[in-house]
Amino acid sequence: MRLLEKKELNFTPIFLIGNAVLLSLLLLIEIINFARVGTIANSKAPTLVELNDGESIRVSAMHSESRSAQAIRYFVGQTMTGLLSWNTLPKVTDDYDADPSKKLKLDAGVQTGNSKITTNVWATGFALSEDFRAEFLKEIGNLTPPDVFNGTTQSILKISLLSEPKKVNPGKFQVDMVGEVIVFQGNNMVGEPIGFNKSVFVRVIDTPTLPQISSEFQQTAYRVRKAGLEIYKIQDLNL
Repeated sequence: MRLLEKKELNFTPIFLIGNAVLLSLLLLIEIINFARVGTIANSKAPTLVELNDGESIRVSAMHSESRSAQAIRYFVGQTMTGLLSWNTLPKVTDDYDADPSKKLKLDAGVQTGNSKITTNVWATGFALSEDFRAEFLKEIGNLTPPDVFNGTTQSILKISLLSEPKKVNPGKFQVDMVGEVIVFQGNNMVGEPIGFNKSVFVRVIDTPTLPQISSEFQQTAYRVRKAGLEIYKIQDLNL
């Protein structure tokens, strides 16, 4: 009768062998992953980036709430120059016609309250925060001489000093500026200087994304805000 009894299979050894094989495979995978991570950690970060137009530029890793001092100072200088340099003459382009017999088409300007600002000032205004932009552009309109829009008056901002950015909060910086707005009126080629000494407060913002199909307004705003910075306050500088 014992010869007819069925033997029960013992799966324990099979399970142990399979478990050992599986653990060996997992250990091998982990070793490979550690080796790859070590290779990436020891490799140099890429510092050369090629732009869409084929130009190559050097880059460096930086925290999202940080900007280099050079980038902040350049942004403040460019923005303040654009806001305080008033000129309605057409820009010289490839199709520019300098024929003196033809009347130049001057910039008509943009209405802000009871006054007007030049189109370039309006465009540069996108570098200001939304809770600050409208009121500041109205003040610029009040300062802009009406003769700017008939081409007889122009101004430039002459910056004598831009301080190193001082961090006031995470992602927020203060830059002190000493300069003059020089107004050229009529035949006065020397110009009348007006002191403009301000503390400019800048904060980091997310760089906007430009849709493939975008309006002229969107393109203007993107061009001004692609630096990832905006000015949110301007106050008198205590010298």
